[in-house]
Amino acid sequence: MEAEQCRSCQYFRQHYTFDQRKIFRVYCGHCTFSRPKQKRPDAKACENYVAGTVKENSFVTKQYLIKELL
Repeated sequence: MEAEQCRSCQYFRQHYTFDQRKIFRVYCGHCTFSRPKQKRPDAKACENYVAGTVKENSFVTKQYLIKELL
């Protein structure tokens, strides 16, 4: 069994950046449990870990981000 990581938790939110109309997933995010905390996607999950579903963990689409940011 693979160790639980932040990236598969329902509380983890991935961060993105964009440059010249390209959107990139950056190597950080935050945990929304209780108070927001900076986290790395591959960090070992904490005691508040709750396995997320595919829908909860799906990344925001590039089209959505372009529409919202540009």
